[in-house]
Amino acid sequence: PQLYGVGIFVPVSNLRRSAAWYAQMLGLEIIHTDEPEAIVMRMNDEKVSFCLVRSDEIKQPVFPKNNYGVGQYFNIHAKDVEGMHRQLKAKGADVGDIEDFEGFKGFSLTDPDGNRYGVTA
Repeated sequence: PQLYGVGIFVPVSNLRRSAAWYAQMLGLEIIHTDEPEAIVMRMNDEKVSFCLVRSDEIKQPVFPKNNYGVGQYFNIHAKDVEGMHRQLKAKGADVGDIEDFEGFKGFSLTDPDGNRYGVTA
């Protein structure tokens, strides 16, 4: 057997609001619903899925202190970091400044419930 992708479970307080945000900001599409508890969405290549799980008392995990500059658990890859930053900012997303990490660039992206991702190229 061969592995082919990854699924990320994301705690959210409002399924519909979050599904709309992930569709608008990241272009994800709904592939399965188990409302009112969960909605599964996928990226365009079908190898990455996000399962939005309605959760109470969402507490964001803090990435452990390190000397590598990592502050979140997941990165989303983009071919054009500057273009993606402009696009997300224009849509009203909570994005950090673009940083240069000696060979690649990236910025933070935070959803309405405080789930944080890196966007890198």
